Amino acid sequence: GNRELSDGGGDGIPARLLAVVAMTDVLGINPLDPRWAGAATDSSAHEVLDALITARLADRDTARANRDFAAADSIRNELSALGITIEDTPKGARWALDS
Repeated sequence: GNRELSDGGGDGIPARLLAVVAMTDVLGINPLDPRWAGAATDSSAHEVLDALITARLADRDTARANRDFAAADSIRNELSALGITIEDTPKGARWALDS
């Protein structure tokens, strides 16, 4: 599809798009499937995400307490690469998804 677009074509792109959608349907990962609607805002998904990030932040706190700043920075970088911003506050670290 990209090659067709670069070459100025594009007549075959709708067929390619339908083929990709069909493949994702077979795999059960079609992001356009109605069952995924609202999945990103589902509160249970947010709770799971919060628990996972909170565990990583606890690991980071432990590393900082042990003066292992390389490990603490590595955890911050890992979360940052996933699109998570960490803000250190007097009450502890807070996280947010990058906008």
